Amino acid sequence: MSRFYLKKIVFLVFLIVVFCSLQSCLVSRCKRPQITGYIYDFESHKPIENCKVGETISGNNGYFTLDEKRYRQFTFFGFEAPALSVYEKIEKEGYESQSIQFMNPFGGGARRGSLHNADTIYLKKIMIKTN
Repeated sequence: MSRFYLKKIVFLVFLIVVFCSLQSCLVSRCKRPQITGYIYDFESHKPIENCKVGETISGNNGYFTLDEKRYRQFTFFGFEAPALSVYEKIEKEGYESQSIQFMNPFGGGARRGSLHNADTIYLKKIMIKTN
């Protein structure tokens, strides 16, 4: 085998090792865990359907699910996970808007399939003044 081909093989092996080591530095991070919960009327305690929660709509029983969002980040072994800050707006015509918001200083490192149960959220009707 000539020196030229040997150098070519060594260089190819070097590229494969570098590529594989960089791949291991790409880590899946949590942008938003799956969020589930119910939306209810504050006064009647009945579920509110067709309420906009983030990018989804609540069902006829007031139940909603926001899918988990993830991203890939280049990082080195041993570095801390980034902070996780979630803000999702809740809107329904005739009701005061609210939001789901929480913060976790290392939440970006949450495993795939993480879940946040928002439980039951109550919305108040907007009072319209008549003269």
